Amino acid sequence: MSIAGMRNVLVHDYFEVDFETVWLVVARDLPPLETAMRAILVALDQLG
Repeated sequence: MSIAGMRNVLVHDYFEVDFETVWLVVARDLPPLETAMRAILVALDQLG
C-alpha cells in the first residue's frame, strides 16, 4: 500500500482500522522512509 493509500484508509475507513496493523506498519516502514527522506533533503541541498 502506498503512503497515500494508507492515508485514505485511515481517513475514510477509520471505524475499520486495525491499530495493531497500523503500529506494525509504522514500526517497520517509518525508519527506512526517514532515511530516504533525509538522503533526498541532502541531495536537494547540494543542488542549491
